[in-house]
Amino acid sequence: MTFLQAFRRAALAIVTDVGPFMPAIGAVVLYCALYPLPYLPQAVRDIPVAVADADGSPLSRELARNLDATREIETAAITRTVEEALPLLHSGRIGGIVSIPEHFDRDVRRGTATGVTVMGNGGFIVLDGALLAAAGKATGATVAPALAANLARAGVPGASLQASARAAPLIVKQPLFNMVEGYESYVVSASIGLIIMQLLTIAIATVVGTWCERGEWPVAPGGRLSAAAYAGMIAGFSAFALAAALFWIGFVFWYHDLPRAGNPGGAIAFAALYAVVIAAYAVALGAWMAERERAFQFIAAVSIPLLFFSGFAFPVESFVEPVRWLSLVFPSTPGIRGFIALNQMGASLEEAAPQVLHLAILAAVFLACAWLAASWRARGPKLAPHELQSARTITQDGPHGAAHDGLES
Repeated sequence: MTFLQAFRRAALAIVTDVGPFMPAIGAVVLYCALYPLPYLPQAVRDIPVAVADADGSPLSRELARNLDATREIETAAITRTVEEALPLLHSGRIGGIVSIPEHFDRDVRRGTATGVTVMGNGGFIVLDGALLAAAGKATGATVAPALAANLARAGVPGASLQASARAAPLIVKQPLFNMVEGYESYVVSASIGLIIMQLLTIAIATVVGTWCERGEWPVAPGGRLSAAAYAGMIAGFSAFALAAALFWIGFVFWYHDLPRAGNPGGAIAFAALYAVVIAAYAVALGAWMAERERAFQFIAAVSIPLLFFSGFAFPVESFVEPVRWLSLVFPSTPGIRGFIALNQMGASLEEAAPQVLHLAILAAVFLACAWLAASWRARGPKLAPHELQSARTITQDGPHGAAHDGLES
């Protein structure tokens, strides 16, 4: 079989079978609309908060108003004690509690140590972080005039107050790549490498598993998989992975106005290499499992770990050494990092050389593994492990339940 014939048969195997067609094409397009939906607000807004005002002073009431004026906080209730607000937190009606202590006004104006306590749910790290930051800014803005007045009454010259205010260096926070500092720009942009790998792995492994179950490979007539046919099969499968990557970095990122086009040429070249690795990885996986539905179970088990393995959501330096080495085996680890560097951050291929080299090594390894597994499976039907166990049981017990009858037969 020639390269082009194998390419066409591999492509048709995906297009003409609804099982692999849905993840390879349908889900790739559907994810464009569904996956970014939870992150569309981009930033945390209007967290319902209860203010436990034990002071009841003008300054504490001003702090409550300033908290409600922030983008992140919405004052849902004002109580006298924290105990009165706890049932609201436990029932989920509020996302946190800001506790203002007794004598807050007096202590601020005297310069006595005091503090505002911020309590969150504990199960929502992002909400808790936004609540803490917003409460800190609101508290600082509220007490600053009182502190300045206290220093002025103490006899500190106005010129000294102005000089102390300018003493610290001015810090300007300017995001370079996630300009809106939003969650959609952060999560969706980074997850593209994993989404493509998971969906196309399911599709390709489903096709290969189907061939193994039938004991007949359309790209290997007579059970012989030639080098040209193998290359055509890998190219046919890779075309779908490359099309999915180009659809996301070329259309989806533009449609959702996500960070993009940092180095489009480098991102396309990287996507082509990534597509080959995905195809080889999926063929090897599908030939090893040799069952049509097994890829779904495998992908469901490893999806969340692979997201953390990439290092964009959790620092890989925090992993124990065996886990860090394990993360290097999966294509999504360099794939996610490479797409972020090239498509979002505008890195050159030289600057993304570690990810390119990592993918090249994985390509060589998985292409060899896929060749060995596919050549072996293409020779004829092989019993799956559970089928082999069943066959052994039948042989031992015999058709009538007697071990010696089975052995004789």
